[in-house]
Amino acid sequence: MKYLIKSGNLYQIDNGRPGSKLACLKTPFYPVKKTILSPDGEVRLIADVQRAENTGKIRERIYTLMDPLNQVVLTGHPTYNEQHVALNAPRINHIKLYMNHKVYELSMKDNLECNLVDQRNWNVAKLVHNEKSGGWLLEADPVFSPYILMGLFLFCRYLDKENEFIMA
Repeated sequence: MKYLIKSGNLYQIDNGRPGSKLACLKTPFYPVKKTILSPDGEVRLIADVQRAENTGKIRERIYTLMDPLNQVVLTGHPTYNEQHVALNAPRINHIKLYMNHKVYELSMKDNLECNLVDQRNWNVAKLVHNEKSGGWLLEADPVFSPYILMGLFLFCRYLDKENEFIMA
């Protein structure tokens, strides 16, 4: 299925055009903890980045999607590229995701494209920046709810943020 994410809203593409809104992000857009809403404004999922406990690594984080009752729906464990850590610029290019007893890998090709593969290494979702009219184009298997797709979009944005080079 094809989707468009623009201005914090997820639309299914019908006949080459965006259809009705399927999900949206609660404003403001700038905090790390994000709320994913249904079209009628009901809280469906909450995306957040939390520090991993007892790992011995200072920067290790866990990405989470939780339902409104704080039950974990999906977790993501970023993998740091050790070559870049030595340069004081940790680089994360993929996240191992766990959902419904299945393992997925979300990888970031660059800051304009992310891919999600399943355990069989099949591409089940692809997110690409829409250079023509802005926003993001998303192709995904129909097994993912619109709210999970918004969560995956947020995880891609978290990955991009982790890789920003900070000037001192």
